[in-house]
Amino acid sequence: MVEEIKSREHFEKIRKTNKDFFVVIFYTNKSDSSLKALDVLNDLAKENQDMPVYAVNASNVRDIHPLFDVNSVPTVLILRDGKVANRIHGAQSKDYYQIMLSGAPVKAKAGGKQKKQTQPRVIVYTSPHCPWCNREKTYLMQNRIPFREIDVSKDQSAADRLVRKSGQLGTPQTEINGKIVVGFDKEKLDELLGIK
Repeated sequence: MVEEIKSREHFEKIRKTNKDFFVVIFYTNKSDSSLKALDVLNDLAKENQDMPVYAVNASNVRDIHPLFDVNSVPTVLILRDGKVANRIHGAQSKDYYQIMLSGAPVKAKAGGKQKKQTQPRVIVYTSPHCPWCNREKTYLMQNRIPFREIDVSKDQSAADRLVRKSGQLGTPQTEINGKIVVGFDKEKLDELLGIK
């Protein structure tokens, strides 16, 4: 079940308790798409009770969304290590949220002990009007690989970091646990992501 955040103080407690990972949806009662997204996340939270999911009614609690430059609802933030790892705008399907949240830490019992398992960290560097970028994002979603997208045309520092890492300027480029794949190289992606 999604827990409602009632104040900034409440949010800060949640942030300290869930340092590794948590999900928060910003919504309002006046937005039908917000309420649909909230219903979908409620269903996912019921199915995945170990996944911490919270909600902020931006009409009632007005001092949290500015911290994350949230200016439209619904917006879902996936926070890892206290930072925004992914941002999802608008109401999405349950499948879409499942794909984007599938990198959430999962508790698994092994010999009676709890251990964390996570998916690879994937960042896709894109640019507008890049058909190969869209093909790659579609391929990752079809294979249920969560990823963070960075549009290098809007983030010059990310573009500079990318050129330093790969020596290349073109897109798409994908960073998988620190390794760079230039272009939509399906074989290399499959190898690094364990897709068969």
